[in-house]
Amino acid sequence: MKPLLGGIGLVALLATGCANDMVFESDVEVPNGAWASSFQPSFEFDITDTVSKHDVYIEVRHTGDYPYSDLYLFVDLTGPGGRTHRDTVECILADPSGRWMGRGTGFIFADRIQAKVLYRLGNRFPASGRYTMKLEQAMRVDPLPSVIDVGVSIQRSKAH
Repeated sequence: MKPLLGGIGLVALLATGCANDMVFESDVEVPNGAWASSFQPSFEFDITDTVSKHDVYIEVRHTGDYPYSDLYLFVDLTGPGGRTHRDTVECILADPSGRWMGRGTGFIFADRIQAKVLYRLGNRFPASGRYTMKLEQAMRVDPLPSVIDVGVSIQRSKAH
């Protein structure tokens, strides 16, 4: 029986080790499943480790009825000193054949697609403190239909 307990302990240790890589994760529901440009969710998180590299992701959940293969966003990242950096980010949601890049959730695969888009790989945050990341949809359609929720996740980078 001891080998079984050892195996369970190893699995628990590995699961804990993976979970410890997550620094921040949050998402918000898009009102009425249509992202108006006036809806600009912001996410606040604290960074204490300015030495390690972090991977920053933008997460988008949409329905199979989303009419485009991509999503353009304006991303504003504000640091502890108040300095803001703005990026225009293209989130690729479907391949050239039209197949969704994310994974399906819900009772029907095409019901909801969760896409995790890499925003910054191996990013080092320059100062410790509170950061704010604001997302604004930058598509020409307003409101943008079939977007259910959006979010941000940050984890310690595995790339060296």
